[in-house]
Amino acid sequence: MSRLPTRCFASLPLLLVLLCPSIAAAQGPPEDGPPRRRPFAPASTPRQYGRIKEVDAKHVRAELTLDAAKKEVRGTVTHTVSPTYPLQDSFSLDIGPDLTVSKVTAGPAKAPCKFAVADGKLAITLDKPYGPQDTVDVAITYGGRPVAGLHFIDGDPAYPDRAPAIWTQGEAEDNHLWLPCYDYPNDRITTEMIITVAKPMSVVSNGVLAATRENADGTRTFHWRMDQPISSYLITVAASDFSAFHDRLGNLPVDYYVQKHVDEATARRFMGKTPKMIQFFNQATGQPYAYPKYAQVCLPEFNGGMENTSATSMTDDALIDAVEAMERSQDSLVAHELAHQWFGDLMTCKDWSHIWLNEGFASYFDPLFAEHDRGQDEFRMVMDGERKSYLANDRQYRRPIVENKYASPMQMFDSMTYAKGGCVLHMLRGQLGESDWWKGIRHYVSKHKFQVVETDDFRKAMEEATGKDLKPFFDQWLYKAGHPELKASWRYEDADHTARVKVAQAQKTDDQTPLFRIPTTIELTDASGRARAVPVVLEGASQEFVIPAEAKPAMVQVDPDCWLVKELAFDKPVEERIFELEHARCAVCRVNAARELAKPANREDSRVQEALERAWKREKGPSARAAIVEIIAGNEGSRRRVRGRAPGGSATPPVLEDTFRATLMEAARDPEPRVRVAAVQGVARLKQDSAAEALMRGVWANPGEPYGARTAAIQTLARWKVKDIDALVTAALKDPIGKYRLAGWALDMLTDEATPKARELVATYLPHGQPHALRSAALRSFGRLAKDDQALQERILPLIDDPDKQVRSRAWDLAAELKPKKALPALEARLAKEPRGPAAFIGFGGSSPRAGLERAVTALGGTVPKATAKPPADAAAAVKDLEKQAGELEARLRDLRKQIEAVKAGK
Repeated sequence: MSRLPTRCFASLPLLLVLLCPSIAAAQGPPEDGPPRRRPFAPASTPRQYGRIKEVDAKHVRAELTLDAAKKEVRGTVTHTVSPTYPLQDSFSLDIGPDLTVSKVTAGPAKAPCKFAVADGKLAITLDKPYGPQDTVDVAITYGGRPVAGLHFIDGDPAYPDRAPAIWTQGEAEDNHLWLPCYDYPNDRITTEMIITVAKPMSVVSNGVLAATRENADGTRTFHWRMDQPISSYLITVAASDFSAFHDRLGNLPVDYYVQKHVDEATARRFMGKTPKMIQFFNQATGQPYAYPKYAQVCLPEFNGGMENTSATSMTDDALIDAVEAMERSQDSLVAHELAHQWFGDLMTCKDWSHIWLNEGFASYFDPLFAEHDRGQDEFRMVMDGERKSYLANDRQYRRPIVENKYASPMQMFDSMTYAKGGCVLHMLRGQLGESDWWKGIRHYVSKHKFQVVETDDFRKAMEEATGKDLKPFFDQWLYKAGHPELKASWRYEDADHTARVKVAQAQKTDDQTPLFRIPTTIELTDASGRARAVPVVLEGASQEFVIPAEAKPAMVQVDPDCWLVKELAFDKPVEERIFELEHARCAVCRVNAARELAKPANREDSRVQEALERAWKREKGPSARAAIVEIIAGNEGSRRRVRGRAPGGSATPPVLEDTFRATLMEAARDPEPRVRVAAVQGVARLKQDSAAEALMRGVWANPGEPYGARTAAIQTLARWKVKDIDALVTAALKDPIGKYRLAGWALDMLTDEATPKARELVATYLPHGQPHALRSAALRSFGRLAKDDQALQERILPLIDDPDKQVRSRAWDLAAELKPKKALPALEARLAKEPRGPAAFIGFGGSSPRAGLERAVTALGGTVPKATAKPPADAAAAVKDLEKQAGELEARLRDLRKQIEAVKAGK
C-alpha cells in the first residue's frame, strides 16, 4: 500500500511534514523544544499475536454478481481447505456484518452444512469429520450490500469525466466485508474470480483472464485465475468502462487501465516507466517477476495505491497533466507499488507487527529505482526526505518498528513502518557494504518466495548470506525505538598534529530508546579536497576520537555519506561550512551546509553570499539545485506547507532583503522547472521593481510554466497591486487549465476580503456541478465570509449530503463552526446512514469521517446515538474455547507421534 496521497495515499510522510514543517526541514535538533509525545497505544491495549489457522486454505473460487444499481454483491464463494487435525468437523471464516448467508455445502455431493454467524465469524459444521490428508470444497452462497471493502462509485451527470466504477480494497482486513474468507495474512491461497457486471463495464483481477462471456441479460462475466498463492488481502476486483494501453517486457504483459476520458499520453506519463522498473527489480532481487501479467488500474475515489498481486489499484488523481508533471513525478508511487510485488506479495508479513517487511522494503526499493534512474544525488535527497518524514512522526509518538501492541492493524501504517523501515534498510546497506547487502537481499528473496515471513526470517537470511552477526543491529533498530541525537564538535591540536572529534548522544534514554552502538565514519578533508575516512564506533554518552592529521583539516564530517538515521548538530565556523558547500561528497551535506550558511546571522557576510550564489549552479541534481534556491529565497519547505491566502492576510510572506535579487532572477530562468518555481517564490518576497514585475507577468502569461510558479506570480502581482490585476484575476477565474487549479487560486484572491462580491462568488462556486478546484476554494473562504451572514450559512445545507466525500466532510466542519440552526436535521439524517467501523477508516490510522459529523451534530445541540455495545467477553467461555483448541492440537500431536512410530517400525 502506498502512503497517503501522495496508500495513498500524497503520502503519510507528506501529511506528517504538513503537520510538522519545522521538524521536516531540520537537520539538527528541532528549535521548538523537546517533543510532547503521546503514547502510540494506551497502556491497556492488548498485545496482538498471529492467528492460529483452523484449516489450511488452498483455493478460493468466487462466482459473484456485482450489481451497481443496488450496490450489492451476491453469489457463491467456494473454499478448498484441508483440516489441521484429525477428525475435524468444523471451522470458521471471517464475514462482514452486511452479508447474509443463505446456504453452505461441502464436498462434491454438496452436502448441506449447518452454519451460524456471530461476532464477525461464519461458523461452519461440516457434513462429516475430515483429516489433514483430506481436501474438501466448502461452498457459501450469500449476498449483501457492504459499506466497506467493496466500493460502488456512481457516475455523475454533472461531471461527465466521472464514470461508474466498482473496486475492492482488502488491506488490512477488509476483504471479508464483501467475501467470506480467512482474512489474515498468514495463509496463502490460489484464486479464481468469476465476476459478472453490467455492460459496458469490464473487470480486472489477479492473474490471467481465462474466459469472458457475453450474457443475454446485458451483463458480462469475466473469469480471472491466479495460479500462484497469495494472502487473502491481496485479492482484488476492479470494474469500470476502461480503456487499456499495453506494454511488454519480454513475454510479460504490462497493462494500464484508465477510464475512457483519459488519453494514452496521460496514462503513460504516470505509468510509462513500469517496464524499466520491472527490469530493475528483476535484476536487483535476483528474482524475475513471478506473475503472468502486471496491470495497474486507475480508479476514482481510490486513495494512493494498493499492491494487489499482478493487478495494482491506483488513484486516478495520479493521472496528471504535462505541466503538473514538471513539478512532481509519480514515479515513486508506481515504483513503490511495483516493489510490493516482491516485498509484500511474493513474501508477505506473517502478521501486522512485521508489516515493515512489506512497506519498509517498498519504501526503500522505490528510492533504489530513483538511484538507478536518476543518480546518486537524487537518491540521497529522497532518502533524506524519508528520514525527515520519520522524524516528524517520531515527534507525535515513539514506537519500535516491530510492534505488536496496537488496537487496529491500520495504526501500523505510519512513518515508523514506511519511512524509518526504509531508512533502516539503507543503514544496513551502508553497514554491510554493497556486495554483502545485495547478496543478502537475493538470498532472502530466493529462500522465502511464496512464503509468509517475520523479521527474524530476514535477519537469518542476511546472516546466512554474509556470515555476520546482525542481532545487535536488529535489536536496537527494529525492536527498540528512537534514534541517536548527536552533538558533535572538533578542534585541531598543533602540538601533536591531531584532530580531536567529540561526539555525544544527547537523546533521552529509557526502556524504548537506548544509547546506540553505531559503526560509522569520521572523514577529514584537507584544503586540496583530498579526504581520509576513519572508521569509528559511536557508543556511550560521549566520546572523543583522536585522529592523526599532519595539517589542520578544512572539513570534518561524521557520517559523510548520510547512511545513519540520526539528528546531528555539528558546530562549525563559516569557513568550514563554505568549504563543505563546495566539497562535500553527499548532496544532502551540501544542502545542509547551505541551510546553515543562510541563517540570518550569516546572510550579510559577503563570503556567504558569494558561496551561495555559486552553489546552486554547481548542483547537477534537480532536487539539490531546487533546495538550495529555496534556501536562498528563504522559503524552504514552502511547496510542502499549506499555502495561505494572498494578497493580504497573515500568510503574506515577509519582504526579503535584496541581497540575492540577481541570483533569484537568474534562477527563475533555469531549465529545471522546480528551480524556477523556487526562484519565482523567492522573487515574490522581494520589493517590487520593473524587472521583477516583468518576470512575474511573463511567468503568469506563459501556460507552459509550472503551476507553482504561475500561482506565485499572480499572487505577487496582486500583492503589488499592479493596475490591471482585476482583469488578470478575473480572466484566471475562467481558465480551465490544470482542472481549474489556477482558477481556484484566483477565487482565493477574489474572496480574500469580506465584500458582497466575495460572498456572491462563494455562493456561485459552492454548489455541486462546479469544478472541484473552485468548490474547494469556495469552501476555504466560506467560514470567514459566512460568519455573520445567515443567508450564506444556509448555502452549506445541501453540501451536508453532497456526493463528494471531501465536500461533505468540509461542510460538516463548517456546520460545527458556524452552527446554522437549520443544519441539524440534515446532519442527523446524514448521521443515520454514515457507516461506522472499518468503513470509517481513511487509511493509515486517519480518523473516522463520521467523527467530524458527530462533532457537528453535537455542536448544534443534537444527540449522537450510541453505538450498540458489544456484549462483554465471557471469560469462562473464552477459556473453554482455548481449552478445546489445546485439546484438538494435543490430539493431532498424538496422531502424528503414532504415525512416526509406525514409520519407524516399518509398518
